[in-house]
Amino acid sequence: MPDRFATVVTCIDGRIHGPLGQWVRDRLGVDHLDLITEPGADRVLATADPAELTRLLDAVGVSRTAHGSGTLVLAGHADCAGNPVSEAEHHDQLRRAADRLADVLPGLRILAVHTGSCGTGCWQPHLVDDRHM
Repeated sequence: MPDRFATVVTCIDGRIHGPLGQWVRDRLGVDHLDLITEPGADRVLATADPAELTRLLDAVGVSRTAHGSGTLVLAGHADCAGNPVSEAEHHDQLRRAADRLADVLPGLRILAVHTGSCGTGCWQPHLVDDRHM
């Protein structure tokens, strides 16, 4: 059986990578994650100008082409230095980003996930939106 991949666009904040990665592996049954990181990734994906969005979409394209990734996970998190907004605003940005990317990435399943803090060193991912394509 070939390795199975998912693509994750998330913040550079390393505190969330472990819990988010485990959540994605458990939920999707994948072996590997192609991580694309950006400070405040949810804000960037929701509001980026076309050139910046193209740069991120090119990275997603490498994951799809080279690794056969059929799922894109968009992730934001609490206590984000690159996007210091409320949880409700993170959720709104994630939904807007999912809408935006669904229009330009047909055939790709898109999950929007927010990782909230559940105490010192504890990060709990939860699903905000799931776009089955």
